[in-house]
Amino acid sequence: MTLGQKLKELRSLKGLTQKELADKLHVSFQTVSKWENGENEPDIATLKELAVLFNCSVDYLIGSEQEGLTPAPQSTQTVIIHQKELHVCDYCHKDIPEDELEVVEGTSSHRVGRSGHRYTHYQRFYHKNCLEQSKKERAEAEARIKSAKAKRAKKLSFGWGIAGGVVAFAIALAIFLANMDKVNPGLGVLFSVLIGYGIFAMLYCIISGSYIGEVFLWCAGLSIKFPGLIFSWDIEGIIWVIGMKILFAILGFLIGVLALLFAIVFSATLGMVSFPFVLIHNINTNYGDSLTN
Repeated sequence: MTLGQKLKELRSLKGLTQKELADKLHVSFQTVSKWENGENEPDIATLKELAVLFNCSVDYLIGSEQEGLTPAPQSTQTVIIHQKELHVCDYCHKDIPEDELEVVEGTSSHRVGRSGHRYTHYQRFYHKNCLEQSKKERAEAEARIKSAKAKRAKKLSFGWGIAGGVVAFAIALAIFLANMDKVNPGLGVLFSVLIGYGIFAMLYCIISGSYIGEVFLWCAGLSIKFPGLIFSWDIEGIIWVIGMKILFAILGFLIGVLALLFAIVFSATLGMVSFPFVLIHNINTNYGDSLTN
């Protein structure tokens, strides 16, 4: 029997697939297939590990022992080796010389049932150049996906802006109509149009990724830090501190509402001025880049 035939027979007796044997030896299953087909042979270090794994001698594997005899039992101690077998590149699917080998390790998660996850450790092998090319292509793919999402969001910004503007115009007009006896109708309609346009422009500019989004968040985040409270540990003191906490909560809520209203008014005013420039920029770049970069 050839070495390859012996390996195939021993592997079958042990109930292993080529992939399972390859995993134990930290090589690719193509390498095991080459051994069994006689296209390649394992080095001496790998032969020692195979002998331990199959409970036989190295001499039996390479044919020094008499054919047909039961493989001689060996010790089951662990053999630590430096693997010199060629691995197959995950990128170009070609054998990798030892001096060009790059190993990437990681953990993948698989959902098990409704709430559980199973984590699997993996190793992937690359040529050095292939690894760099793989990273480059992965980064380019992620950038394309991110750009496509941003482009889609920008194109939808007109719809969101119009919807917000129409709602703001309707609310403002209803308020002015309810107070016609106090407000000039012409001014009421004019201010309603301006409010609707301002909200439309603000939403369009924010969704398009312009600076107005950052301005809005900064204004809406304005707040006041209330001082700490010193009180006595008696009934009156506890009642007083509870009352002050409630007061601070109400004041904090009112300040938050005012900050939000200020953010809307200020951002809408900026949006009315910036909208034409943002629109022209988006048209010129076919919605393909970010205004904040």
